[in-house]
Amino acid sequence: MTPHPVGWTDRLASLLDAVDGADRLFVLTHDNPDPDALASAAAMAVLLDRTTGKTPRVAFGGIVGRAENRAVIHELEIDFERLEDIEVTPGSTITLVDTQPRAGNNSLPEGRIVSAVVDHHPVRSDTAVQFTDVRPGLGACATMMVQYLRAADLEPDAWLATALFYAIQAETMDLSREATPEDVEASTYLYALGDPAAISRIRHPRVPVSYFRSLHTALAAATRHERVVAVPMISLPYPDLVAEIADLLLQMHGVDWAVAIGRFRDRLLVSVRARQSGAHAGSLVRTAFGDRGSAGGHGTFAGGQIDVRGKSDEEVVELAAEVMQDLLIGLEVDADTGDLLVTPPRPDGETT
Repeated sequence: MTPHPVGWTDRLASLLDAVDGADRLFVLTHDNPDPDALASAAAMAVLLDRTTGKTPRVAFGGIVGRAENRAVIHELEIDFERLEDIEVTPGSTITLVDTQPRAGNNSLPEGRIVSAVVDHHPVRSDTAVQFTDVRPGLGACATMMVQYLRAADLEPDAWLATALFYAIQAETMDLSREATPEDVEASTYLYALGDPAAISRIRHPRVPVSYFRSLHTALAAATRHERVVAVPMISLPYPDLVAEIADLLLQMHGVDWAVAIGRFRDRLLVSVRARQSGAHAGSLVRTAFGDRGSAGGHGTFAGGQIDVRGKSDEEVVELAAEVMQDLLIGLEVDADTGDLLVTPPRPDGETT
């Protein structure tokens, strides 16, 4: 690795100043966290523990359902807690990782003040905290955390290096999606420190039967609109499955966009994936959502959620159809001219 670039040690000093003197430290990330959020939160916990002498509590809202994400937690030597099960007391020092205040994708308790934010998503104009390091140009928040660890002269242990490495790979599709030279450099550094066997365990986890059932439902409902494949609302056994489905469908030959909608309990979840680096997935979802819910993302991947508490099943179905219509309009395709992705088999067993 090259020497510390100018600014890393200054950022570290400002971050530590923002949490200085705190009796209680919390590291929070976005709901239903992915590998980037989990690894970055773990790295932040290690950083603060080693530099302040105080052990932060690390928490998130929602659940971790995707098998790869659960495997990351299993490999990490960090005690993650669910925000629903703990109390973030007033006066606690809170650091947000891979999310921002009022982003709509975290369960930051009402009225709690955030002291520090480290994130790689587009900056929100209403983010006002003592220390903010938001760099949307980077492919992964984990890359930022590698920089902080190095600035503090802390070499990650094998378990943390493994999780951070996988996070960067997952977030950038093995450095092919929105990856920067900094992401590449961090990956090279981490791979030498990590555990290849653990990386394999994360990449190839066992999955529950519900995964295959939901995948069958999604493929049966999916429609192809030339370069766009769309999955209308399906019921989700866990929230991050909607992103998993979109990721899978983007691998299809000739497809540049994948759009999936799912319902998990009282939330309508949308995931959008794009093949081209110059895409506009984030702005597409924000425009389609309007004021119906919270949305955000990058050029090639984005998502959003809408609270549907109090709505009937029929109203939720209608809302999902409206959102899909607006997404497809934004992609300049006709929602009414799509073909089923998978056609039913003929009586003789052949497919059409």
